[in-house]
Amino acid sequence: MKRSTPATEDYLETIYELTKSKGYAKVVDISRKLGVKPPTVTIMIQKLSKNGLLKYERYRDISLTQPGKTIAKNISDRHSKIMKFLTILGVDKKTAYVDTEGIEHHMHPSTLKRIHELVLFAEKNPKWLDGLKKFHGKKHNY
Repeated sequence: MKRSTPATEDYLETIYELTKSKGYAKVVDISRKLGVKPPTVTIMIQKLSKNGLLKYERYRDISLTQPGKTIAKNISDRHSKIMKFLTILGVDKKTAYVDTEGIEHHMHPSTLKRIHELVLFAEKNPKWLDGLKKFHGKKHNY
């Protein structure tokens, strides 16, 4: 696969997550999760299949190939890291999810690495994290 688009990444991540939770993915499930019509899903699934990222036969379950799984897992991990970071900052989960969806496809790998390091630091330093939470509780002029 050449360069992935946000839409491609969303499909791979959705198929990965559906497969993890249900054991399979179908066009109708992907359609519901992404809020698009089934024919739109079918077009993208055929494209991803042609690029060797998944196995697809009409009216059957959709499964990721090993390269597709690797890419999808990386996308899912990136999503989780950004969500965790925003939650540590005190952003509520619903807003963090919306924000993550908006920025996850546009983040440079080195930025994501630093975010991940900060999350690890926060998890290993509960006093620092408590101090941050107290700071969030105070009113500030930004």
